Amino acid sequence: MTVRRIPILVLVLIAAIGVVAGARDTSSAARPQFSRAAVGWMPSAPVSGALTETWFCPGVPATGADGVNGAVVIVNRSDAQRTGSVLLYNERAENRRLALDVAAWSTVTVDLDATLPGAMVAALVEIDGGGVLAEQQSLRPSGNSSAACANATSDTWYLADGSTAEGSLDQIVLSNPYDQTVVATLEFATREGPRAPGSYSGLTVPARSTRVVDLGAPGAGAQGEPILAVSVETSRGRLVVARSQWFLGGGRLGTQVSLASPESRVQWWFSNGRQGDGFTEQYSLYNPTDDDIEVDWVVLGVAAVPAGGDPIEVPAKEVVVFDPATIEGFPTGGYSMVFSTLASESLVVERATTQVLDGETGTSVIAGAPQRSDGYLATTWFVPQAPSGPTPGALVIHNADNSPGSVTVSAIGASGPVPIPGLVDVPLAAAQRLELDIVDPVALGRPLVIEATNRVFVERSFPAGRGDLRVSSWAIPAA
Repeated sequence: MTVRRIPILVLVLIAAIGVVAGARDTSSAARPQFSRAAVGWMPSAPVSGALTETWFCPGVPATGADGVNGAVVIVNRSDAQRTGSVLLYNERAENRRLALDVAAWSTVTVDLDATLPGAMVAALVEIDGGGVLAEQQSLRPSGNSSAACANATSDTWYLADGSTAEGSLDQIVLSNPYDQTVVATLEFATREGPRAPGSYSGLTVPARSTRVVDLGAPGAGAQGEPILAVSVETSRGRLVVARSQWFLGGGRLGTQVSLASPESRVQWWFSNGRQGDGFTEQYSLYNPTDDDIEVDWVVLGVAAVPAGGDPIEVPAKEVVVFDPATIEGFPTGGYSMVFSTLASESLVVERATTQVLDGETGTSVIAGAPQRSDGYLATTWFVPQAPSGPTPGALVIHNADNSPGSVTVSAIGASGPVPIPGLVDVPLAAAQRLELDIVDPVALGRPLVIEATNRVFVERSFPAGRGDLRVSSWAIPAA
């Protein structure tokens, strides 16, 4: 059964369209207060002062061989010393626990391959008193990537865009930080429809270990697939799930490790879409539910908005690709994007961006940012580690409000956050997409705080470690 579409978009899309078309409402936006529940949301920075704060890092390749390295970065964003521990574990169920002592406003980096090497090394970070940030880094000659660690485990996880085309390696990382074995089942979808191989049913993940499922392995049922969406559901226990991708063909190249989404949603936002000038993009829309749905899309942050097309039909348990290049009048250059359905909690969307620059090709995949389940959107976001070198357009901000405001970016130093010259009270127009450069030496390599007077989305566009190619990831919103 197809979930019927009411001939209007959700209210936030109506407001956004009105802004881009020249809405007359320029009143200041209220700053509503919401509950702090973050279950099923994207990784977020909890309010300081909790008895214990926990971050679950699903794992990165960290053998140490051939430059395959990994790290976990832990940032104390408070003015008090924090203590705790980090438990490392790998695919062999080898464990090592390290004590953490993180001074106020300081950073600790755990070198995974030097401490506990493995094909896929995960981490459980526990901090007394909270007030930290944690992200994992995958460092490889074929491409670097960073992803915030999860705040919680879940019994469901979803990934909308992967590929095994021309021998590309698409690995699903099942990470179990607990003392009991977890049992999980994987289903996946291609452009030809859903599949549920028996070999992916009832997979066990031993206590405190990672398990890697290679979707392109012989006999796995997913070889040579240009698009692979995946659902992971546990029948016993809870996991944290990631995707380790090595693109080797099909128009894509490079490596990246990204966190899965713990829930499907009704709406997904993107700040850093880009068309033309060496960029190609596609959006994978995945419906893991039992009912067909219809999905609307809106382009934001540009002067001329293309006429909205028909809604995108996404059958139950299937993935559908949306290619902006096929839309007449779609803008070239940078833009923001939002996808929405009136069917409750039924959609996962990821964007794949491939850049060709100076003879190098790099592909980056990122899931959209959802609202929290209570409707909350953040005004403050954090970056655990800025690029070490000057990076134009490093932060891409979208104003989600129908009113103007401003944004200030600060770097965390030994005495706390310090506003970055030139990035103080930067004007932010209603529904604007804004690119900010991180070039001042005070910011390079340091944690960043992005504070806006409006509700915003903040996407990172950081160097991928291969020439001038970039990799996308989200900053961490305040919970």
